[in-house]
Amino acid sequence: MSFNLSGLTTYVDQTSQTELITKALLKPQTVNNLVIKAGLTAGTTNLNILDAGVDILNAACGFGAGQVGTNTTIFTQLPIVVEAKMLKEVLCPDSLYDYWLSSQLSPSAYHESVPFEEQIANLKVREINKYVENTLWAGDGSALDGLLFQTSVAEGAVDATAYSTAWTSGNAVANMWSVIDLLPNALKQEDDLVAYMSYSTYSKLTQGLIATGNSILLQYPNINNVAGQAESSFIFPGTNIKVFAAPGIVDPAGDSAVILGPKKYMYMGTGIINDQDAFRFYYDPSQDQVNFMAKFKLGTAAYASQFVSTVA
Repeated sequence: MSFNLSGLTTYVDQTSQTELITKALLKPQTVNNLVIKAGLTAGTTNLNILDAGVDILNAACGFGAGQVGTNTTIFTQLPIVVEAKMLKEVLCPDSLYDYWLSSQLSPSAYHESVPFEEQIANLKVREINKYVENTLWAGDGSALDGLLFQTSVAEGAVDATAYSTAWTSGNAVANMWSVIDLLPNALKQEDDLVAYMSYSTYSKLTQGLIATGNSILLQYPNINNVAGQAESSFIFPGTNIKVFAAPGIVDPAGDSAVILGPKKYMYMGTGIINDQDAFRFYYDPSQDQVNFMAKFKLGTAAYASQFVSTVA
């Protein structure tokens, strides 16, 4: 039987509803660069998006058509699909007798807990981190599409496929400027622009900047995550654009996936604020075993027309 820790009764009561699930779902690096929509149920939820059409006129009395102009307040909806996911495992503490771990067991014949409970719990958190990071971008191969598809040209993003061929240190800087130039003027004024790309493309862009002598890269921000590492990011010189190496982005064969646009239009959906999303470790006396269960909700959505993408 697989060994997965713990008669973690005391530990779980303190952390299963908050600390563990929060670390697992909210600490992946990409999540820090998305808008989190919590409290969602599994299925499709429509996110309300507020926009406006502005028509500034010369000052005049009255509220007739000549004074009101074409000003509009626009409500649109963006569907986000959220799926419930789970990870379940069973552990028989007696199986540890044949290994050095037996020295960590209690003298009692009844083992309602197992050694290294917290370490095993944190390991599971990291593994779910990896799953979340990858699924945010690639989807789950079933109901969840993932952000790479949701920000693609096919879904309405501005077409930057002319610059999709795998970037090199020699052309990455020029390619980045070309992608930036495709941003509509209205979007260039946004204060939360992010260029999402793979580590490979990020590396080539960084090498290109250094080679041109423009190596004044902003210090990497100390964004906490479960691994205790800072994310790889910097502000592209001469712009207000944050360049972010997303661990979950895998470049299509022969291409570089680069998505540029406002963070405010990239969404992650979860149900984390309710007690349906939880980690639980508990002893089952009827089976004389320890069970581990993690259940959580995950989904993404992007307002594609607000992004420039090299993904067809």
